[in-house]
Amino acid sequence: MSLNSEWKSASAKMQTSLTTKIAIAAVLCLIVRALSAQAPAAPGDAPVREEVDANGFKYQAPSDTLRKKPSEVNTFRAMVRNVLSGQASLPDNRRNFRGFFQSYLFPMMTIEEGLKNAAKERQDLLRDLQTSKNQEARKELIDMTLKAMTTIVQDKAYRTAARYNAMLLIGQLNDQELNNVTPPFTLPEPMRAALPVLIQQFEASDTDEVKIAAMLGLSRHLELENLKTPQSAPMPAAQRTAIVKQLIALVETKDAPPTRDTEVHCWMRRRAIEALTMACLTKPDAEIAATMERSLKDETNPMNVRLAVATALGRMSLQAPVKMDAVATAKDLGHLALAACEAELTRAEAQRKADYEHYARLMGTYSGEGDYGLSGGPGMSSRMPGMPGPGGLSGEGGGVARAPLRPSPGASLDGGGYGNESGYTNPAEADPKHYQMEFLRRRIRQQLFAVQIGLAGSDDFVEPKSKAGGGNPATNSATSAGGSGAAPAGEKKGMHALAKGEDQEKVKQVYYRVRKLAEVAEQGGESEFHQFLKDMRKELRNLELVVGKRLPPAGAAGANPSLDDAPATGAGGKSGPAKAQPGKAAPGKAAPPGKAAFRSPPQVFGQPRPGR
Repeated sequence: MSLNSEWKSASAKMQTSLTTKIAIAAVLCLIVRALSAQAPAAPGDAPVREEVDANGFKYQAPSDTLRKKPSEVNTFRAMVRNVLSGQASLPDNRRNFRGFFQSYLFPMMTIEEGLKNAAKERQDLLRDLQTSKNQEARKELIDMTLKAMTTIVQDKAYRTAARYNAMLLIGQLNDQELNNVTPPFTLPEPMRAALPVLIQQFEASDTDEVKIAAMLGLSRHLELENLKTPQSAPMPAAQRTAIVKQLIALVETKDAPPTRDTEVHCWMRRRAIEALTMACLTKPDAEIAATMERSLKDETNPMNVRLAVATALGRMSLQAPVKMDAVATAKDLGHLALAACEAELTRAEAQRKADYEHYARLMGTYSGEGDYGLSGGPGMSSRMPGMPGPGGLSGEGGGVARAPLRPSPGASLDGGGYGNESGYTNPAEADPKHYQMEFLRRRIRQQLFAVQIGLAGSDDFVEPKSKAGGGNPATNSATSAGGSGAAPAGEKKGMHALAKGEDQEKVKQVYYRVRKLAEVAEQGGESEFHQFLKDMRKELRNLELVVGKRLPPAGAAGANPSLDDAPATGAGGKSGPAKAQPGKAAPGKAAPPGKAAFRSPPQVFGQPRPGR
């Protein structure tokens, strides 16, 4: 082959290769142009079209193109995340970046279809912001989000759910995100520009839903204020004062507005107490402390509001300039434990009496007022319908055999126990209503835990044994839910930390009695109902001696403080307290009062689950 022919052949190949490259480039241009044509048509800050649906609610019309092609939505999501992560340029993708949010994502949060996934979309957006590495794109997105969500929140014509979701999103925006992965490590700093919107909506919102969302956002701002470094700009004093003033007003408002349910109002008061606690976790505030003290002493407040205050007193800083009598407040906390336990026990008695009276009427054995329970009474059958007879499975009663609850050491094999030991009668098998004991003791334990927090903060004090018993002196330890360990570093909280000198021992005396109630509550599942009531009321009398203030007689006004979230007393029986009688249950040995075999040490002080 000649040189000329070789040159022509190479030239032809180069021309073919160039033509192929041009064709590929042309195809790519067409794809990019088609993608741009499908992009949400909302460049810059062009307003989104607003319409009214069939139910009369205003909404923003999302992009029809993206609504009909979900696969395209994923394409744009990938583009947005590439921009936020720094893998794509913001200037080159700004139109699509802004258009995706302004013409699709934000409008979808205003329509009924989009609100079904609004919570997930909100969390995904916040997660993308937290992992963002392109600070310019991130700043542009949070500014755009604040503007769009503020428009939705302030317009009463939008759906309440859309406004609530928008308010939640505003309250979770940050100027600086948490970074605990790579240096330089940073703590989250809430968005300062969002604070005025939160305050305005909390003060003057027309719906409780938006007001609640704003309060949750304010609580988050107050909590993160405790984590700010000296280099960070603090919350303006005027804004903090306005927030605290509104929260205190809500806490001290006992009567619910006409448009608000009583239980909702009580719940909002408790959330306001938590927000005030966040405001002084590290910095004491005399005004907030005085509000807490008044709410605790006011016995006309619902029980769960006062219990929320007890928890707050064990978490907030109570150093100067706070002025509080530690011993007097500790006795108030002890009296709160008295009232809470007595209310639960009285309610359980009334419920149990109503249940047994109901079953007695069904069986035709009811003959008027009388005692109730497994031991029977003048007006009650000795057993509920379907309950095993005294003979067990093989006996004359035709019931099922009862297995012991747990073995008793030292007993013989003939005693009917496990191995060579005999056991106690299982109260769950002797009493069909024993399952109610679990709910009762858990509720009591939760309430006593709140009082323990108020008395000792994160510490736990074990009462020393008497010298006659050869016991060790008292121990002071912080006990977690899974065991014991060192007390957490930092400022001690609670009435014990506030007290000085001999007053600390007076606070401990109250704490010991409350702790003893907690022990009985935790071991209550091993006792039958009447024995549990007897043991609890015995410890309540001991607590009364330390507190120096007795509960009003049963049935008197204010004797049974109401709990807004308590189960209602069942119909069919009187709601008043019934006489508690120790049950003479069914055959078998019952555990003697105060004794049980192989009981593990009670975990009477568990740390609460982490918060936000």
